[in-house]
This record gives sequence, structure tokens and C-alpha cells, in this order.
Amino acid sequence: MSFFPSTVFLLVAARPILGHYERIRSPNVKFRVGDIVYHKILGYRAVIIGWDEKAMAPKEFIQQVHRGKSEWTNNPNYAVAIDLRDRMNPQIGYVVQENLELSKGRVLQIITAKYFEKFDEHRNRYVMRPFMREFYPDD
Repeated sequence: MSFFPSTVFLLVAARPILGHYERIRSPNVKFRVGDIVYHKILGYRAVIIGWDEKAMAPKEFIQQVHRGKSEWTNNPNYAVAIDLRDRMNPQIGYVVQENLELSKGRVLQIITAKYFEKFDEHRNRYVMRPFMREFYPDD
């Protein structure tokens, strides 16, 4: 099933600011856009490209990905660009916070240049492009 999460395009948990939308950061959202994470169950590394305070995806997709764990729907979920060294084809994932932990190093992914200006070696995270900072100003 192909699906791109709402995190970048549908900003439901947002407030209007001069004609566009800005994410309101919840204290429940642990990771930030640009963070490098490791999927504890599936064993891949990725970079976060967006987040939803609660899962915002079609019901069928949520049922398949959350595997019957309804509590995951009410927790933060993240859009991640998966490292090409861990998957043969470029992939975007949508992952509940519980399954992620911080990781280190660059992620090899063809879309990172679309969302990020560079990788900051000192902070171990990607630096968002201006349009992303408008959506996620607290990240």
C-alpha cells in the first residue's frame, strides 16, 4: 500500500500564520525534523522529514502499519526517509515514536536535498530548508 503521510502537506495540528500553517510543537513529540533515528524493530536508519502529534493516515494504512496496536494511533508518528544502505529502493516510512531511537551519522537518501540544506556534523542532524522551518519552527 502506497501512502505519503500528512506531516508535510496536511497540517491539522497547526495554526494559521499569515496565510500558511505552522506546526505547534507538543511536549509529547520527542524527535525533531532533521534528527537521525534508528527503527528498533525493523533495523533501519532514517532521517525525520515530518511528524504528526497523532497518526494522520488512512484507516487501512494505520491498521496495517500499527498491527492492531490502537494506542499507537494516539501517539506521535513520524515521516522518515529511510537510508538507502538499509533498503534497496528509496522509501518513506511512517513510524510510531515508540519504535524509534536517536542514531548518528548521515543518511544516504536521494530526497534529503529536497528537505534539508546540509548535515550539521556537530549537532548530528540535518538543517531544514527555509520552507520546512516555516512548517516546523520549533524543530
